[in-house]
Amino acid sequence: MAGNNSEGALKESTEMEEQIGSVAWLTRIGYQKKAGGQGVGYLGGGNKITCAASARLLPAFMNPAHRCTCRAPNTESGTMKADLEAQNCSSAIHCHDVCRSYGKLKVLNNLNLTVPQGQIYGLLGPSGCGKTTLLKCIVGTLKISHGHITVLGKPPAFPGHEVPGRMVGYMPQDLALYNEFTICNTLWFFGRIHGLSSKETEARVNFLINFLDLPQKNSLVRNLSGGQRRRVSLGAALLQNPQLLILDEPTVGVDPVLRAKIWQHLVEIVREGQVSVIITTHYIEEARQANTVGLMRNGQLLAEGPPDAVMKQHNALTLESAFLQLCEDSDQLGSKQSPQGRLLDSRPSPDNMSDESREPILRKSLTEEMPKFKADWKVRARHVIPKWRNIAALMIKTMVRMKRMPGSLCFQFLLPVIQICLMCLCIGGDPKGIDVAVVNNESGSSSYSRSLLSFLDNTSINQVALSHSEAFAGIHNGEYWGIIEFGENFTSYLTKRMLQPRVSRDVVEGGSVHVWLDLTNRQIGIMLQKKLHEAFEAFIETKLGSLSYMVDIPIKFEEPIYGSKNTDFTTFVTPGAVLSITFYLAVGLTALSFVLERKEGLLDRCWVAGVSSLETMLAHLFSQLFVISVQIILLLIFILLVFKIPNEGSLVLVIALIVLQGVTGISFGLVISSAIDDEQSANQAALGIFYPNLILSGIIWPVECIPYPLRYLSMVLPQTYASEALRCIMYRGWGLTRMMVWRGFAVTLGWNTFFIMLATIILKLRT
Repeated sequence: MAGNNSEGALKESTEMEEQIGSVAWLTRIGYQKKAGGQGVGYLGGGNKITCAASARLLPAFMNPAHRCTCRAPNTESGTMKADLEAQNCSSAIHCHDVCRSYGKLKVLNNLNLTVPQGQIYGLLGPSGCGKTTLLKCIVGTLKISHGHITVLGKPPAFPGHEVPGRMVGYMPQDLALYNEFTICNTLWFFGRIHGLSSKETEARVNFLINFLDLPQKNSLVRNLSGGQRRRVSLGAALLQNPQLLILDEPTVGVDPVLRAKIWQHLVEIVREGQVSVIITTHYIEEARQANTVGLMRNGQLLAEGPPDAVMKQHNALTLESAFLQLCEDSDQLGSKQSPQGRLLDSRPSPDNMSDESREPILRKSLTEEMPKFKADWKVRARHVIPKWRNIAALMIKTMVRMKRMPGSLCFQFLLPVIQICLMCLCIGGDPKGIDVAVVNNESGSSSYSRSLLSFLDNTSINQVALSHSEAFAGIHNGEYWGIIEFGENFTSYLTKRMLQPRVSRDVVEGGSVHVWLDLTNRQIGIMLQKKLHEAFEAFIETKLGSLSYMVDIPIKFEEPIYGSKNTDFTTFVTPGAVLSITFYLAVGLTALSFVLERKEGLLDRCWVAGVSSLETMLAHLFSQLFVISVQIILLLIFILLVFKIPNEGSLVLVIALIVLQGVTGISFGLVISSAIDDEQSANQAALGIFYPNLILSGIIWPVECIPYPLRYLSMVLPQTYASEALRCIMYRGWGLTRMMVWRGFAVTLGWNTFFIMLATIILKLRT
């Protein structure tokens, strides 16, 4: 009889191996055959999985179609454990051979984990063991390197699957709250993203404020204590009544009474709503209130099962003692084999195990194929198309934050005005109060030398009468920028030069004004030459009257085709300066936005709520358009009305080009913000491109002065052709029919599209 039983057991084992594809399950669960063809699997501590399936036992999460009964061991009356009878043993979360690496560091190492549907799962482990990384992989904000994960029946981020999205509520370990928001703002923000109606959101907000014992709903988050902020974060996770609730250290900093209340609420929503909860905590004994616990270390799951079963397996009075023993066993094994393997192999055979000696289930890597999921093309299209609901919620969020920081907003509005005022006042004008030494060897008061000097612009040139030696000593000491010297017979010699057709060289020399300049400052030197020429022309016209044309040079400059004879350097610089100011202020608005939100965990929380990278990009773009629109209006008021910069073309084209440059700056700032993780590097990247772009774009000096290898680089920069186009619109009155104008628009649009696509791709890859 014993031999027949052994042969039957062996046959049954062989059949199960053929069906499952692995004998691992025969060593992981005790298997007995009951009369009537009912299979019984034993978990640790006498727990049973009973499955009426033609005398064969398949693990519940391997065959979710079988309806099973799972019951946690009874506990003492003082413990608030959810003694729940699940309607279906299908898993809410199933992780199979999950690996996640950061470079050479392997954070998750072939991890297998199953969270049953409608139960509370406590995930325990020391800091740095990979708990938070695992949760981010489960909610879809991190990609796994190997293996596969299913959450509520499908992989995270599968088209049409609301994980991340409304089906999952996520409370990260960081607070991940907007400090400028009130409690009400915070909950309404997530309500909009989850698509709740106003009535639903209002009801949930009132319930959560009362349940979590929060202060007034109009209290600012930044004014709350640490524990109150954590409760607000928990409320945001509970808001939409999700099917899956993932809580990372939810009770840290919470008083014991409220902690017990939170656990009671978790038990209630699991019992009544068939919600699945996975919770991490460093209060190990607190995890005894969960239906199942997983003990995690070094990226692996050491044990998984009901808390009492885990303690009984290791003859421990507390869960902490059991965890300590598991860690010691893991350290003793070293690199020879996993702790799971040793514990499994050291157990007695299934036939010899009694109900009281069953061990907790310890997961081991299974040989199973990755399930295949398909989605209709319409579902995929809806998954890609941005939701305006989310964009609107993010835009409202940005506007509320701006409203709560009025000082910063006013500074953003005033900064471009200050910059354009400084540029127009300080750049391009004539130097004032330039000291020039005058050596006049003529003595008469009616001499031509005195008359000529009277025509010099006294606001620009300060004449200092000196002797020849004093003048040269002063200019060598840097006291004067130039010397103007007249000979003692300047008046008579100049008269001969004007009246006689032929004169000697001595007459020419004596009738000339001798000028020595300090040209170390080229702008001052050019100004002095210009002022002297203007003074001499005015002097000749006064002395000769109608005959002054006789001494004109044979080159006549007619009226300019575009511009005026009085055009100064400020007029040249202003269009490029306006574009540059708009562009770089827009870069500054957004270069730190993602950096700060990523650092505070806000981006991850939005991803889990179902916001896509494209929606985030568009929301930031539209929100900042309001700021740059106000900046552009103020800039145009000052350059056109205050400083009287001419505009001969269409004001609509001027505004359109400046706005496009601002949008391009926002897009470039988003590229920096999405690619860089810390504020210092983001600031350096934004500032690092400022001067090369300013120098090479023809803003402060003509592009034609740039040598050819660098000129090719200059031509592809965002502001080179745009600056040229704006000058053509404002000073020549040209429109889009001119190539130099539409080329500036085309290059700006091209850079804008490229930056938006690049930022979206970077965000997508990083999430």
